[in-house]
Amino acid sequence: MVQNRPTPPGIGGEVAVTIESIAFGGDGVARHGDYVIFVPDVIPGENVKIRLTAAKRSYGKGVLIDLVEPSAERIAPRCEVYGECGGCQYQHVAYECSLRFKEQQVREVMQRIAGITIDEVCEPIQPASMPWNYRNVVSLKVRSGEGGWDAGYIARDNRTLVPVSACPIATGAVNEAMGGIGSSLGEFEHSDKITEVTIRHAGEMVLLYPRYRKPYRFKSDERLVYTYGGLTFGYGLRSFFQVNHSMIPVLLEVVDRALEPEPGGALLDLYAGVGLFSIAQAGKFDRVVGIEVAGEAVRCFRENVRQNGIQNVRIVRGAVEGVLRSAWTRLGKRSVSVLVDPPREGMHPGVVRFLNSAPIEKMVYVSCDPSTMARDLKMLSASYSLVKMVPVDMFPQTAHLETVAVLKRSDG
Repeated sequence: MVQNRPTPPGIGGEVAVTIESIAFGGDGVARHGDYVIFVPDVIPGENVKIRLTAAKRSYGKGVLIDLVEPSAERIAPRCEVYGECGGCQYQHVAYECSLRFKEQQVREVMQRIAGITIDEVCEPIQPASMPWNYRNVVSLKVRSGEGGWDAGYIARDNRTLVPVSACPIATGAVNEAMGGIGSSLGEFEHSDKITEVTIRHAGEMVLLYPRYRKPYRFKSDERLVYTYGGLTFGYGLRSFFQVNHSMIPVLLEVVDRALEPEPGGALLDLYAGVGLFSIAQAGKFDRVVGIEVAGEAVRCFRENVRQNGIQNVRIVRGAVEGVLRSAWTRLGKRSVSVLVDPPREGMHPGVVRFLNSAPIEKMVYVSCDPSTMARDLKMLSASYSLVKMVPVDMFPQTAHLETVAVLKRSDG
């Protein structure tokens, strides 16, 4: 006898569901019969009423319209535009609760994408020392009108501008700059052509970087500076650098413990940026070679090496997949460890193939996206075993996190 199953609701339809879990990205997972529905701003165990906003064959998306039975872990968000702005996903739960979500999501992503069970090798997530007011860079969409400037974040629909004058996860200095954004933008040439502005803060410095409609372009050689353990790291307005300075020491310590440097060894630092890892590890390796493609980051890398008086670190400019083999030859016949910190899209397949074939005993993979990390780890499993994984909460209140994986060669 065939049982009748609930008909999946159409767009605009309203249904009552129970939230089962939280998926990577922050949405709750519910089911209407066998039909999966993703819903933001909910907590596992809550009974809620939702409205469908998208309906595909295998899953739908909905929005919360009524909390029938709220969780005891639900709290009031600090941000006035939480739920509209697309920046944060976990302000409606206590911080400890969001850490639990993230740690479980790393496990689920590794199992689903890489087929790896990490329960025995995954350490507890490293919590942030500052769950609020930590973010030292924000990018605001801006538009000018007769009444002045509107500045804000893009909403969750990826279209609407949500005006903001302060952000509870941004530093005090960034918030101060946001409050006076109108007068600041007016000081730039061709200000009526500005479409976006990035505010960056480090130490006592706060710099603004406008983006224009073509063909206009803003150029600046100004540097911000981060200091750590007697080392200084300068970086430009367009250079990638960690947005949470308070957690950089934690990340560096996790990486240091993972590498376990041996005397006389060499380090190959892929996607090296301005040299944060290369320079921090310089005193523990005989030779360090970094690879970076972005011109401004390469210039900052070289300046940082000179500024810190380091003699054993070199940079090779180019896409990793294009220059990896030549960079490898610079290390000679030393024992080589590899540090990988790729952008969100992960590693190029050619890089993975080289790493699988090269005589590398240990690799440390730092990732801001567990999904692409899991994809790469699956390919690297041909030659390496995962021996440790450490989630690090670099981005409190959001669905993002940093993850450090330690790999050792297993193919003999």
